Amino acid sequence: MLERIEKTVTIKPRRSVSAKLRQLLLKKHNHTCVSCGITDDIVPLELASIVPISEGGDFSENNFTILCPNCHRTFDRQPREHEFISFLSELISNNDSYKNVQIEPLLGKNTRYRVDLIVNRVRQNTKENLLIECKSFLIRGMARSKGIIEQLKKYKEEYGNCQMVLAVPGTLKERELEIFSTENIEVWDLGYIANNFKPQIQNASPSYYKTLFLTQLHRASKSTREEELIDSLEKCPSGRADCYVYQSLVGDILEHLFTPPLNKPIPELADKSKSNRRDFIMPNYSDKGFWSFMREKYGADYVIVDAKNYTRKVKKTEALQMANYLKSHGAGLFGIIVSRKGGDSAGCEHTLREQWLISKKMILVLSDDDIIEMLMAKSDGRPPEDVLGRKIEQFRLSM
Repeated sequence: MLERIEKTVTIKPRRSVSAKLRQLLLKKHNHTCVSCGITDDIVPLELASIVPISEGGDFSENNFTILCPNCHRTFDRQPREHEFISFLSELISNNDSYKNVQIEPLLGKNTRYRVDLIVNRVRQNTKENLLIECKSFLIRGMARSKGIIEQLKKYKEEYGNCQMVLAVPGTLKERELEIFSTENIEVWDLGYIANNFKPQIQNASPSYYKTLFLTQLHRASKSTREEELIDSLEKCPSGRADCYVYQSLVGDILEHLFTPPLNKPIPELADKSKSNRRDFIMPNYSDKGFWSFMREKYGADYVIVDAKNYTRKVKKTEALQMANYLKSHGAGLFGIIVSRKGGDSAGCEHTLREQWLISKKMILVLSDDDIIEMLMAKSDGRPPEDVLGRKIEQFRLSM
């Protein structure tokens, strides 16, 4: 006779939004859906997280807004680029400073191009034609920036005299703004659009982007946690003297970005032989989303992290050191090296390719720029994991 064995499963209680925070947000938004304007005496309103809790969002006031069930479903779905074009064209059409909005017109004779938007702008009694390129993702890196600049210049060559504009629903850094400014390209980013089209955003049709921009408008003027971390990173000197300060800061940043869904970083954990000491290990028990995919496809049972406060770029030696940490029967096959200037294009890059080809070990090298990009993405309400996904994509497609 088989003995029946009963197991007791302990389920951790999930954190939820407090009643106090819910009432605060309802009062803040006058008991109306911020997207469509319906009131809670007609439809029960819901709290929607800007950055999902499962992807590292927190339970602060700035991370929540009020939506009706229909708008909530729309907001939770990842938008397509044409939706951003449609949203921006609606804002422009309802602003008296703009006339004759053309959506996705064709340009050129020998070679045909489809432009996102062409519009006339009236400013200080002068008229100018705007040629607007919309991107639903942020522009990072010189290669991508140059590609967009060349694309806009081709459009301008076919169209004639006009002002080139790049529109993105995110925040660009000063150095990125300078790249486009040098080429006489206006940038309409999250802050610019929110500040210059405020009445039109408030009256726009319900959509993901209306909610996103209204959240930007409602945010308090005080510094966000992301801004504080970026400031700390930029003020931390590179070099051996501050290596432990930098290491601690990297741990704080990774915890803020990825916990949850990852578990809190475990600092300075060595293997049994004591020959390999990892700065941080982040356990990955996620059962959905990006980190679940990373565990299934790249063996990221744990995320191994090394922080290098170098004045130089990471070389072959550091890449091999990380590779030694990664074991399929141990912590897994995915590691991240965080270093101020990233990796060099010779020894480091060659070693990363070699480790992937031979051992299926996926190692990413993140620079200060990558870390700042992820913090800005989280601040804007976008998943910081997108930066990691794009780096893996670029790495794989370059093989």
